[in-house]
Amino acid sequence: MFFQYLRLAPLFTLLVIFFIAKPSFVRAAQDQRALLQLIVNQAERGDVLVLIRDKDILARVSDLERAGLRGFSGRRETVRGETYVSLSSLAPDISFELDEKSLALRLTARPALLGTNVLDLRQERPAGIVYAQDPSAFVNYSVNWQQFKDYEAFGEAGFSMNGNLLLSGISRNMDGSTIRGLTNLTIDERQSLRRWVAGDSFASSSGLGGSLFLGGLSLSRDFSLDPYFYRYPALGLSEAILTPSTVDIYVNGLLVRRERLPPGQFELKNLPVSTGSGVTRVVIRDAFGREREVVSPFYFTTGVLAQGLHEYSYNLGYRRNNLGTDSWDYGPLAFLGRHRLGLTDTLTSGLRLEASSGLFSAGPVATVRLSLGEIELSTAASHDAGQNGGAASLGYSYLGRPLSLGGSIRTLSPHYATLSLKAADERPWLETNAFAGLVVGPGISLSLQHTFQNSQASGRSQRLSLTVSSRLIDYVSLFIVGSHARETEGHVNEIFVGLSFFLGDNTGSVSYQQRADVGTKAAELQKSLPVGSGFGYRLQASQNRDQEQVAGLLQYQGPYGRYEASYSEINGEGNTVLGVSGGLAAVGKGVYLTRPVQEGFALIRVPGVAGVRGYANNQEVGRTDSQGNLLIPELLAYYGNRLSIADQDIPLDRAVGATEKTVAPPFRGGAVVTFPVERIQSVTGALVVELAGQRIVPAFGQLTVTADGKRLESPIGRQGEFYLENVSPGSHAALLEYKETACQFILEVPASDAPVIKLGTLRCVVP
Repeated sequence: MFFQYLRLAPLFTLLVIFFIAKPSFVRAAQDQRALLQLIVNQAERGDVLVLIRDKDILARVSDLERAGLRGFSGRRETVRGETYVSLSSLAPDISFELDEKSLALRLTARPALLGTNVLDLRQERPAGIVYAQDPSAFVNYSVNWQQFKDYEAFGEAGFSMNGNLLLSGISRNMDGSTIRGLTNLTIDERQSLRRWVAGDSFASSSGLGGSLFLGGLSLSRDFSLDPYFYRYPALGLSEAILTPSTVDIYVNGLLVRRERLPPGQFELKNLPVSTGSGVTRVVIRDAFGREREVVSPFYFTTGVLAQGLHEYSYNLGYRRNNLGTDSWDYGPLAFLGRHRLGLTDTLTSGLRLEASSGLFSAGPVATVRLSLGEIELSTAASHDAGQNGGAASLGYSYLGRPLSLGGSIRTLSPHYATLSLKAADERPWLETNAFAGLVVGPGISLSLQHTFQNSQASGRSQRLSLTVSSRLIDYVSLFIVGSHARETEGHVNEIFVGLSFFLGDNTGSVSYQQRADVGTKAAELQKSLPVGSGFGYRLQASQNRDQEQVAGLLQYQGPYGRYEASYSEINGEGNTVLGVSGGLAAVGKGVYLTRPVQEGFALIRVPGVAGVRGYANNQEVGRTDSQGNLLIPELLAYYGNRLSIADQDIPLDRAVGATEKTVAPPFRGGAVVTFPVERIQSVTGALVVELAGQRIVPAFGQLTVTADGKRLESPIGRQGEFYLENVSPGSHAALLEYKETACQFILEVPASDAPVIKLGTLRCVVP
């Protein structure tokens, strides 16, 4: 009996295991697998595989994470090696609904679980921008001829290699003397925003510091090397949305961006705001058409740097004196340096240091951004020629709507010195300035300004002025300025009334000014030069009891220079000046006459195609010459200039791959921008095959030609005809395939300017 029970033991063991595991097996048997469309907060997220269990649904954790859900926990279990989570256990953060009709699983989640969508609104670097560094050179010249007898001239020459510029200038004065201008080598490190200058350069410091020309070495952080770099603390805004929504972003009432965003939190970075106070308004329109607004006032300044950002300039060299009259007058060794650091997004501090033989001047500076305005405080101490001095300044400004106000105070001790102010020089020891502006209504504004100065040389003086401006109609504005001044000579009252108007490309003004007991009437009419070729002018006339004056200027800007003639007459005494300015630019193995080169230039090249219109930033600038070249002399350095050509001007027998490119030339350097044009020339003919003494038309066969390393193919027509494009002149290997026959021969293409080269009937002999 015992041995019989022993034989039944395995069976009892299986029964015990079954009853213990019965709930799991039952659950597994009850789970239904289903493929459903996942919708999270009204946004479709693709299809997912789920397990349906009674009133609960189990979804794979990996599917929910791919749908954008983050930071959820819930009750989890492993099924067939996959981790699932119970959706009912995620309440109340996530709720779900099974739509059996549309086979969809709808989830509604708190925005915090959907992650953050970051939308950067800063001016983006253009896609495909090319930073050119083509070898280039230029020569600028300017000549002014006065009274048809005396003249003055100025010239400068620059050579650019790998984005580095070697530059020198020269001038000829009215007295006949020739003076060398600035000569230097500029090396730009665009990635690190550093600029090195070896040679002559101009160095300046803060408001309490000095400035001078130096011959030596300069190192500075130059933000102009990357116009798309943001040096100031940017403004941002964070919000959350439950459904796919449209977000409209307004700054001071102007729509600056419209975006479609998925559910979840979103962050707007680098809002494009202007300096001063303002209001951002974000209008959120959800999937059901409901709207809500988020309004945020702001104050934005450009005096503070972003946290952790450095701005500096270090200059060491010999002072250059009498720049306009002497070529080689260099003084003692001098150093001028300044450095600022953004400690936080609201506080920037810095230090200035100047030194030369017997001179030392230094001091700190701090800029603070407030919720309403900006404050800058600086102090300084100096020692020069055995005398000590000190200085301090404090400034505040608030730019707002409708009110703006600010002021500054600066004081210098009697012997305070910098590199441009000696201890013995006379100076104003106290200067104050205060202003306030108010926008009264549409097109009407008021501004009030007061200045005060106590100077060693001229004593005390102060001036109070009130300005009123109003737009009377769309093209006419009124200006009224009234002032009262106290000077050493006494009190002076002044009033100015003027009307300005705009007539198409022409602008003009008429005015009357009363100062003390002298009244002056004046009128002016002018037209500015266009971007491309064209005329401009300026006419002026004024009259008071002591003086009558008339003046006229006529200008013409052409593709190769600017030309002007002016005449002025004061109380019957006239003066005539004729002027011409232009340049030569060398780039792309060519030399071109041009207008003066300012920052950067580019050569548009459409090889071999003349008369093609060229555009810079959507402005027509000229047409290509007989070689297909067009020089553009006025481009912004390091900025993405959009250069394009008019494809309508391309002949029908030519094909152009691209009509627009974005190019950033180096500082006063050139770029070659080629729009490759391929001539379309066709080769036609007919083929016959000679096989075993028979002539066969290889209808619907295939012709393959190898020319210049390229395979050119053409199907063969019913009559044996073929068609090929852009086959270079010469002898090329050809293969004719027809049914089971393959025939090789040499295709001879003659040189021709005809758009279609007709070869006639060609034979291919099968050996």
